[in-house]
Amino acid sequence: MNLIFMPNWSVALLNTAQAAIISIAIVFSGTTLAGPGHDHGDALPAATGSASPRISSHSDLFELVGVVQAGEMKIFLDRYATNEPVTDARIEVEAGTAKGTATPAADGSYSFKNALFDKPGTVPVSFTVVAGQDSDLLAGDLVMADRDAGHSDEAAKRPWLRWAAYAAGVLLVMVVAVAFVRARKRRSNPVIAIVLIAFLAVLVGATASFDAKAGEGHDHGDAAPAASGNAPKRLPDGSVFLPKTSQRQLAVRTVMVEERSLPQTVELTGRVVADANASGKVQPTQAGRVEAAPRGLPTLGQTVRKGEVLAVVRTSVGAIEKANQQAQNAELRASLDLARRRVARLEQLEGTVPAKEIEEARSVVVSLQQRAAAVGASVSTSESLVAPVSGVITTANVVAGQVVDAREVLFEIVDTSRLGVQASAFDATLLANIASATAITGSSAAPGTSVPLQLTGSSRALREGALVLLFRTVGKDTISLAIDQPVKVIVQTKTQVKGFAVPTAAVVKNPSNQDMVWIHTGAEQFAPRTVRALPLDGSTVSVVDGLKAGDRVVTQGAPLVNQVR
Repeated sequence: MNLIFMPNWSVALLNTAQAAIISIAIVFSGTTLAGPGHDHGDALPAATGSASPRISSHSDLFELVGVVQAGEMKIFLDRYATNEPVTDARIEVEAGTAKGTATPAADGSYSFKNALFDKPGTVPVSFTVVAGQDSDLLAGDLVMADRDAGHSDEAAKRPWLRWAAYAAGVLLVMVVAVAFVRARKRRSNPVIAIVLIAFLAVLVGATASFDAKAGEGHDHGDAAPAASGNAPKRLPDGSVFLPKTSQRQLAVRTVMVEERSLPQTVELTGRVVADANASGKVQPTQAGRVEAAPRGLPTLGQTVRKGEVLAVVRTSVGAIEKANQQAQNAELRASLDLARRRVARLEQLEGTVPAKEIEEARSVVVSLQQRAAAVGASVSTSESLVAPVSGVITTANVVAGQVVDAREVLFEIVDTSRLGVQASAFDATLLANIASATAITGSSAAPGTSVPLQLTGSSRALREGALVLLFRTVGKDTISLAIDQPVKVIVQTKTQVKGFAVPTAAVVKNPSNQDMVWIHTGAEQFAPRTVRALPLDGSTVSVVDGLKAGDRVVTQGAPLVNQVR
C-alpha cells in the first residue's frame, strides 16, 4: 500500500511516534555511553583488575599476608623490621569455624585450604605463629566479596535509569494503544505495523543499553581483565602496590630507623698517591744495553723483594772512548811490568839498599795493578739493578736488549698495602676538626668500595687556593686503589648532628632528580619520601631531613621498587 495516500492524522501520529522513538533512543544511548569505565577521549583507559581477597596483620615481630585464590589461602610470613621471609615457622589458622595448620610450600609461603573461602562474607581469621624461640598471635577480618554484587551496586548508585526505563515503556504502550484504536476505525494497518516495529526496536535497544551498563564487578564470561589486580603497580598518589610474591622475587629488605647523633661530614676531592717510604724507582747510572736477571725481567703486577736483582745493564761506549780506554790499559800494563822489575832488583840488593826505597817500589806496583784492573773493567763493565723496596711492579718500561740512558726510569715498585691519599680542602679550619676519614671509589651511580684513612699531615701552604691534606690508608683493604686514581674523601668532623643512618643503596632519585627513599608503610604498600642525605662513610649516609623514628626504610631493592609503574 502506498503511504502517500495515508490520512493526515496517520501521518501526524507516525511523526509523533518517530520523534518519541528517536528521543528515547538518544536517552538510552547517552546512558550507555556515560557508564563508568568508558572513555571517549584520545587517552587509553587505565588497566584495572580485581585483586584477590587479602588479609594482613603485623606485630613487633612478624608481618603476615594471606591471599585467597580458588578456595585456598596462601600465607606469607616475614620479619616486621627487616621484611626477611620466615620459612621455618608453624602457623595454626582459625577462620570462623575452620581450624588447621598451614602447610609449608616450596616457595617459602604457606597454604591453608578450606571450603569457607569460597563463600562471600566477612570471616574473622586468627594466626598462631611459632618460629624458633619467637611466638605471636596475629588476627584480622577477611572480606570475601560477592561476584554478583556489582549489578546491585550499580543499580543502587543510579536508580533513575530504571525509572526512566519504566516511564519510556509506559509511554510506548500508550502510543501503540491509541494508534491501534484509531487504525481499527480507519483500517490503516500500515501505521500499526510501523508503530509495532518501532516499539520492538526500542525494546531491543533498551535491553542492549542496560546490558552494556554492566560496568565493573560484572562477569562477562572467560574474557580476562586488562591487568591483574595482584600485579605490582604505581598508585595515583605515587605509592607502589607490591605484592609479597614480587617482594620476594626482588629480595626487598628494610630497616627500622632510629634517630641518633651522627658526625657532620665534609666531602673532598682527592687522588691516590704512593707512600714515599714504601715505593721506589729503578734507574741505571750509566747508559747501556739491558740484559735479563737470573729470574728474568719482572712484569707488571709481579711481587719483588728488597735487594732482588731485576735486570743487568751492560755498559756500551763509543769506538773512540773504547780505544782510549784500551790504550790507557796497555800503558798501565807496561808501567806495571817496569815497576815489578825494579822491585825485583831492589830485593836482590836488600841490605845495601834502604828498606824505605824497597817499600816505595812495592807500593807503586800495587797502585799500578789496581789502576790497570779498574781501566780494564771499564771497557766491558755491567750494572745490576736491584729493587729498593719490597712491593709490586707498577711500571715496567724495558725489554731484553733495549739500550737505555742513564737515569731513565725502568721500573717502579709500590707497596700496595701502604698507600696515601691527597685531598684538597678550601676551609683551613677543617684541619683541626677532623675526627676520621674514608676514601670512596666509584661514583654515585655505581659506588665502589671504601677504605679507612688516617690524617698524617698537611702542606701548611695553599696550593691553587686549597690546603693539601695527606692521608694514609688503614688496613690492607686497598686492592681497589690505584696510583693517581681519583677518589672522594668523606671527612667526619667532631661536630655532631641529629640524623638517621641508612645504607647508601637506600637513597634513589625521583623524577625531579631529588634524593628519596622508599618507606614500607603497609604489608604490600610502599610510599616515596623525599629526604636530605649527607655522606657518612663509604657504605652509609646520614638522613637529616625527611624521616621519623620507626620508619621502615627499604635498604635492598630500592632501585627496583622505584621502577614500578
